[in-house]
Amino acid sequence: MARAFNQLGLTRLLERAARRPAVLVATFHRIGNPANEAFYDGVYSASPEAFRAQVRHLRDRFRLVTLDTLIAMADADSEFAVDRPTALITFDDGYRDNFDVAFPILQELGAPATFFIPTGFYSRPQVPWWDHTAYVLKRTSKTRITLDWPEPVDIHLEQSPRTTANAIAAVVQLYLDGKVDDEARFRTHLEERAEVVLDDNALGQALFMTWDQVRHLADSGMTIGSHAHDHRALTSLSETDQRHELIESKRILEYEVGREIEALAYPFGWAGTFDDQTQRLTHEAGYRLAFSSAEGVNRPGESDLFALRRLNVGYHDSAPLFRARTALQTSFGTSFL
Repeated sequence: MARAFNQLGLTRLLERAARRPAVLVATFHRIGNPANEAFYDGVYSASPEAFRAQVRHLRDRFRLVTLDTLIAMADADSEFAVDRPTALITFDDGYRDNFDVAFPILQELGAPATFFIPTGFYSRPQVPWWDHTAYVLKRTSKTRITLDWPEPVDIHLEQSPRTTANAIAAVVQLYLDGKVDDEARFRTHLEERAEVVLDDNALGQALFMTWDQVRHLADSGMTIGSHAHDHRALTSLSETDQRHELIESKRILEYEVGREIEALAYPFGWAGTFDDQTQRLTHEAGYRLAFSSAEGVNRPGESDLFALRRLNVGYHDSAPLFRARTALQTSFGTSFL
């Protein structure tokens, strides 16, 4: 459909019509080729080639701004001082390829970006649960695994990409449904049944950026933000623990980077993972903006500065699809693609 939009000239017409003031926030996670990796495919946003084309499109079709500029544009009434389509590039999770792959492309194209860092991943390096699940199930030599806890699950692995992906999705869903209330126990259970052992600390250190790399990003004109401390759904925590997640992350980042941290991206960020209490605590912790994962653009007078919308970029967003999605978002505030 996106290709048809382009071929028929509909995307071009949308882009010409999409001149209403709005801030489009593009969200990326990992840049690379998931087929070559042992970790979770779902966190890959683009190949290097696709990312370069997407950044060039945002740079050429929008006013591409820094986070500091966006903060300066905002006031207490959510009145962004924008007079045309404006874009912000963001990264969640702080993976190493953000520095090794994405950063050189951003520099090449003269494009600023913001990197939201979950400080717990740096303070206590380990493979996050979604990558741990993928690593174990991609590495096992077993064709069937039976889990007894937190509920009986039969996992069939026929050594094909599709069945492996389905198996990973089934286990990931246990986490997303809140059924895994003891992560360490479940990780051990999965490893034992799969007969896979991994060096959690070493892999965790290699998977994410170092503090020196984060500082280099900041020194090179990129902006650093918080992704909370332990990357947990904040609404699953008590008020005291939510406050700790927000304050501790901000404290660590300001100590390590030597700059004030003014923005937060909620972990996961979809409806139900943050609420009115979370937003209040975020404001009280000293943040000035907070980003969700809800799809959409942010228009003057119509946006919540502590629940800003973003465009989540997926690995299969081809150049025509990405162009059509950004045009639809800026025209109508949503996209059916």
